[in-house]
Amino acid sequence: MSRLDWKRGRFSVDFEQNEINSGLRGRQGETGDSVDWYRFDSEASVMDDIYDEGTGTGKAYRGPFVVPMLHVVREEGSNENTDTGTYWNDSVHATASFDQLRRAGFTFLDLDHQNYLKDRFVYDDRVFRVTRLEVLGQIKKRDVIVSIDATQVKGDELTNDAQFKRWSA
Repeated sequence: MSRLDWKRGRFSVDFEQNEINSGLRGRQGETGDSVDWYRFDSEASVMDDIYDEGTGTGKAYRGPFVVPMLHVVREEGSNENTDTGTYWNDSVHATASFDQLRRAGFTFLDLDHQNYLKDRFVYDDRVFRVTRLEVLGQIKKRDVIVSIDATQVKGDELTNDAQFKRWSA
């Protein structure tokens, strides 16, 4: 534990952060899960000028990158009756160590500027679109724990994305 007064002890913020990261890596290795993460590649994507949909060769993604998670909860969506029939959509809530995300290629700028909103990941043989990342814990403005919310991308939405053909309708 760091000292609260002006004196410096051997337990600095760096020491504490390293100990926490080591503990979280150990917990993730023992009881954690992982997802296959795909980073959106805007330069290689062919997008519609008006709609945020892939055209031609479609959206392109780098990956998959195996990203360790401390905990992943998949929630099955409830049936919704619409004009075109019954529709359901699963969602995922995951918790990760920021250190693990950083090792997978995320940076503080990704979190600050929402560069992850077009990313996708595969979990439980389903494709999910990231909707939100939220920092849950910090030490001296250094991120420690991050939560990730995502919603399922249905097969008919994946038809123009070559990397996700396996899951397309």
